[in-house]
Amino acid sequence: MILICTCSQDGTTDLLTPHLKDSSIFRFNIDKPENYTWDFFQHGFTIFDRNSGISIDNHLISSFYQRKPIHINAIDVPKDGCLEDWRRQETDALWEDFYHECEQNGLSALIHSRSGKYGKLRQLLVADHYFKVAEWHMFHGELPEGMHHGKWVAKSLTGTPIGKGKVFFVKEVNPIKLDLSYPWFLQKMIDGEDEVTVVYVNGRLFAYRYPRSAIRASEDVRMATIENRSHWMPCSLSAAEQSSIRGFMAETGYRFGRFDFIRKDGELWFLELNPNGQWAWLDSENEDGLISAIAEEIISEDDRHRRMLLSKH
Repeated sequence: MILICTCSQDGTTDLLTPHLKDSSIFRFNIDKPENYTWDFFQHGFTIFDRNSGISIDNHLISSFYQRKPIHINAIDVPKDGCLEDWRRQETDALWEDFYHECEQNGLSALIHSRSGKYGKLRQLLVADHYFKVAEWHMFHGELPEGMHHGKWVAKSLTGTPIGKGKVFFVKEVNPIKLDLSYPWFLQKMIDGEDEVTVVYVNGRLFAYRYPRSAIRASEDVRMATIENRSHWMPCSLSAAEQSSIRGFMAETGYRFGRFDFIRKDGELWFLELNPNGQWAWLDSENEDGLISAIAEEIISEDDRHRRMLLSKH
C-alpha cells in the first residue's frame, strides 16, 4: 500500500491518484488530525482513517510519498506559545522523522536524493557548473561591498510565514534601505524574456514557459499566475540545456524536481530546483503526459519496493 502524506486541499494528489491505477492508496491529510487515529511504537505503526474505515501499518506499507504535509489555516502564535501550535509542531516532527526512516529503508517514493538535502544555497553552488547564475549574497549585519548599485531582488530560503496570511514573495528591493538586523538573501535581478519551468521525472523532461512581458519585471511570477490563472505554454529545450539539467540532477542525486529558470538572450539562468515542487497545474488535463509520467514512476518504484520487501521475507 502506498502511503501519501499531504493536506486536504492538495489538488495535485487529487489529480494524481486516479492515475495510480490498481495501486492501494492510503491518504493522510496532516491538517485533518480529527479524521485519524495513529500509533507509532517501538516495532512499527498503525494509522486508521475514521471516514473510510481503511487502515495501514508497517506490514502493509510498500511506499511512502511525501507530497505537501502543510497546515492550510494559519494561526497567530502568542509569544508564550499555544496548544494548537504545539500540536502542529509535534505532528510535523513525527512525519519528518517517519519520512527519513522510510528513506533510510528504501521506501520513499519520488522525493529523495542519494546525496542528501540540497537547500537553495547548495543548489546555487552546484548550478554554477551547468547554468548561468546571477550574483547572490546571504548576509546579516553589514551590507556587502558592491551592493549599493544595480537591481536586486530579495528571496526567502524557507516558506516560513511572516505574519498571519503573509508569506515572503520575491520582490525588488533597495539594499541600502534594508534592516540589517535581519538576515537577507539577495540576488541580482535577471531581466529576461521568459520564465521557464522544467519538471524532471527520472530522466524525462517536461518544459513550459511564461512570458515575462505579462508581469512586472520585479514581480514574483507565482502571484501573476495565481491572480490571472495564466496558462504556461509547453516549450522546447536545446540538447545542451537538457544535458545540463540531467547533469545537475545526477550530481545532486535527485530523481524528481521542478526547475525554475529565466531565459535571457536565449540562455537559461538558474533560479532553483524544488525537489517536491507543485506540477499538476502545468498539465492538469494530462495532455502532455506529465501526470501519467509521475504516476508511472511512483508505480515503478512501488513495484521495486514490493520485490525488496518480499526478498527480506
